[in-house]
Formats: sequence, structure tokens, C-alpha cells
Amino acid sequence: MTQVAPHSGRHSWDGTDTSLRRRDLRDGREAPAPPANRAITSLQRTSPAARGRHASSYGQNYPRVVGWTLLGTLLPGVGLLAAGRRVSGTIAVACASLVLSAGLTFYFLGDPVALAGSLVSQPDRLLLVLLGLIMVLLLWAAVVLFTHSSLRRFAHLGAGQRLVSTLLVTSLITLVALPTAKAGSYALILRDTVTGIFSASGAGDGVRPNKAGGDPWASLPRVNVLLIGSDAGADRIGIRPDTLVLASIDSRSGDTVLFSLPRNLQKVPFPPGTRQAADNPFGFQCTDAAGVPQCLLNAMWTFGEEHWKDYYPQEASAYDAGLRATSDAVEQVTGLRVHQYAMLNLRGFMQFVDAIGGITVNVRQRLPIGGSSENHVATGGWIEAGPNQHLDGYHALWYARSRWSTDDYDRMRRQRCVIGAVIKEADPAKMAMAFPQIAAAAKSNITTGIPLADLGAWVTLTKKVKDAKVRSLPFTQSVISTENPDFVAIRQLVADAINPPVQSSPSAAPSPSESSPGGGVRPTPGSSPSEAPPDSTTAQDINAVC
Repeated sequence: MTQVAPHSGRHSWDGTDTSLRRRDLRDGREAPAPPANRAITSLQRTSPAARGRHASSYGQNYPRVVGWTLLGTLLPGVGLLAAGRRVSGTIAVACASLVLSAGLTFYFLGDPVALAGSLVSQPDRLLLVLLGLIMVLLLWAAVVLFTHSSLRRFAHLGAGQRLVSTLLVTSLITLVALPTAKAGSYALILRDTVTGIFSASGAGDGVRPNKAGGDPWASLPRVNVLLIGSDAGADRIGIRPDTLVLASIDSRSGDTVLFSLPRNLQKVPFPPGTRQAADNPFGFQCTDAAGVPQCLLNAMWTFGEEHWKDYYPQEASAYDAGLRATSDAVEQVTGLRVHQYAMLNLRGFMQFVDAIGGITVNVRQRLPIGGSSENHVATGGWIEAGPNQHLDGYHALWYARSRWSTDDYDRMRRQRCVIGAVIKEADPAKMAMAFPQIAAAAKSNITTGIPLADLGAWVTLTKKVKDAKVRSLPFTQSVISTENPDFVAIRQLVADAINPPVQSSPSAAPSPSESSPGGGVRPTPGSSPSEAPPDSTTAQDINAVC
């Protein structure tokens, strides 16, 4: 019998090199058997045949099973190729490559805003997105399971290794399922929110974007949206607009002018030719028994509700009549047509600000929390003065509403600052992280007349506004008289703010005291020239006044 040294690297029962035998084993071919009359040493004993003619020599032990399973989860298909599943592995790699290529192409060349608009404007598409995510999850989980089972076919694992492998696969499938499930839940939340806020037909004056062309707003150079801060609540009857801001948006550039209207504006005219105008030729005015004016701008909503059948029979409900009366009043004051509206319950505003992580504002003076014009007590403490104050929802609401220590006009300025701060804070990443909370706050506290079918066009316009310049013009007592307002002058101020008059030189510009409304220069009724700051009648960048 021929003996082979234990340290020898070659065995020759029939002249075959053991390196060739190992190569045969690696290639999946059957190695030549030793002659029957030959003894086999321990070094000549071999493991069972490899996994298949397309398999690599790797993956036969526990570390490589784990490694290829992990890699096959991140890059679906490569683990199957390593396990010898050539056809299924190639299909999985091809599908994963197509999905990855499509994602990268959309990231660099696609329009996510347009995609979001198309999804939210047709909520049923969100159900298709959900079904697609479920299919992706199931296929991905199947690839993970199939990869791991294929890799373990010829691996000899101990009991502990099998347990750890099972836990590993379960964890990988969970990691795949969590983001997919989160995306699916976002799709359902978005669908529920959109259908809860936006109606099928919407409300407004009938002006609609043209969705057939490239720019849906090409035929409407300016879009005017009435922003209403409602003081409605469990302790109040009906809707009482606490804040009225008309946002006039340049639909090409997104540049926006915010016109803050004082809620105590008196003698607001009604639309000419209407029955209410004939019955109230001197505008909306009345007093209580003590002679205190009661018919103010913020009472127009109540007027519309109370006179729904008399003055606004064409409206479907008392709510619509109140909205119409308020929109008509704003149009008569500013000379701009109100195309659309959005109303936010101010108590719900707290939820929204908390959802986006708060806002940062400059607090110019100490502001009380709580109290009223009759009760000058800060029942809830104070908001201390200081630059770059970060406020949560509760304090942001009181920053916008606190009044008795200042006046309505300073409060109007602070409200515009809040709008600017929200625009600045609302970046896509932060909005996405807080999406469920934002959606809940929006559904419960926002009302708008924007039709669901037009939502994509409004998303596009909103993106322009975020990247553009926002200016503001508050109609404070230093700019107008709220008791005896000159509405011709107010309309001229509005016209000059959205289309500033061109002057030959600064020295040639007449002073406010020398101007007239028809001359294109801004008058200051209700105050003397010395009371008004030089720029109080011009629209300023919102950051400059905050």
C-alpha cells in the first residue's frame, strides 16, 4: 500500500494532481474516485459536492452565508447569483437596476412638485401608490428569503448559527417593511387630508388655472388669495375673522404682497348695484346704544350669515353667504378681485407650528400672554423681548394675537411676521418628518375653496412663492383712517404696491403731504406727515419689518 506523507500536497493513486481534484470540485464536476485497493488518508476526504455548476466556491460557510444575505438584501439578485441561481438572480438584478436607474433619473431630471400635484389632485392615485408599495414590499421580502435559503442549501450550520440566521432574515425583512409601511401610511393620510380639506368643485369667483398648457397661471398675471384667521371655537358663536390678509401673488415670479386689513375698519362699501348697497348707501355702519361702532370689517361675515336669504340668496348656505360678504368687502377696500380663500382656525395654528418644530421671530417688546383690553393682566406670563426667539405653537399664537399692551396695528405687523416665519421654516424635509401631525392639524382647522382638480397648479404656485420675495403693506392708523377711510386712496396704495410707480429721481418725488390719490403717490389720510414714517405707505420686504 502506498503511503502519503501527511504534509504532502499531492496524492497519486492514479497520477491525478489533488489541485486538479480541488478545481474539479470547485467547478462542480465529479472528481475521479480513488482505486478500490488504495487507502485514503484524512487529507483525502472531501466535503459534499458544491452547489451547482453556476455556483461560486464562496458561501459554503456561515460568515459568507450572512455576508451574501446582507449584500443580496441591499442589492437584490447578487446573493442569488452567488448561490447558483443564475436565472432568478439575473432577473432580480435587472429589476433592481431598472428601479434604481428610474429613481436616479427622476432625482436629477424629474419634477417632484409636479408629481406631488398630480397625486394630490387625484387622490385615487394615492391608492395605486399604496398598492405599488405593497407589491414592492412583498417582492423584496421574497428575494431576501429566497436568497438566504439558496445560500444555506449546502452550508453546514450549527443550531445557534441557524437561529441567528433566522433572526437576521427576520430583521432584514422588517427593515425593508418599515419604510415601505411608513410611505404607505403617508399615502393614506395624504388622501384623507386632501379629500377632507379640498372639495370636488371648490368655491371662489370661477377663475381657474389652465392645466392644459405648460404654465397653468399664464392667463392670470396676479392671483389674489384671502387669508382668514378665524377666532371660532367652542366658547364662541359663529365665525369671527380675527385676521384678514389679502395675498396678491405674481403668478410668473411668485413675488407676493401681503395687505393686512384692520378688523376695525368702518364704513366699508358694498358692491355697486347690489341690493345691500342700495340699502346701505353710506357703507357698512351702525352703533350700539352707547354710540360705539359695531359694523366693522370683521363683522361682515356675521352680516352675510344673518342676511343670507335677503342679500345673498344665490349662495348655498349661511357659511357661503358670510364668506361672500367678507370677500366682497375686501374687494371694495383694495380694488383687487379675490380669486380664492383659505381660512385657518387660530387654535389649530398652534398644532401646525408645533408640527414644524416652532418658528423663529424677533420679539421687539415684551408681550403678555392672556388678559384683554378690559383686563390688563398677563394671566399666562410673558413673551420676553429679544432677537431670534424660537417659539412653540402656544407662544407663537400669543405672539400673533397679544394686543392690550400694544395695539391692533403692531399686532398686524406681528401676524405678517408669523406668516413669513412659517414660509421660512416650511422646508420639505421638515414637513415630511412632521407630515402626520401637519395633516391632522390641517384637516381639522383649514378650510379653503380650492377645487381638488386644481390642487396641482396651486402646489406649483406655492413653490414659486417660497423661493420669491414677500413684501407687506399694513393699513395701520399711520397709513389710513379706520374711522373715516378714503377708499380711493387705499386702492391707489394697493395699486402702487403691486406695480410701484417709476419716478425719474428721488428728488423729483413729491412728499406724501403734497400728493393726491390720482397722482400715483401715496397719501396718508388719518395722520399728519410728521406722524408717519417715510416708508409707512410703501410695501416693505417682510424681513425688514420683522
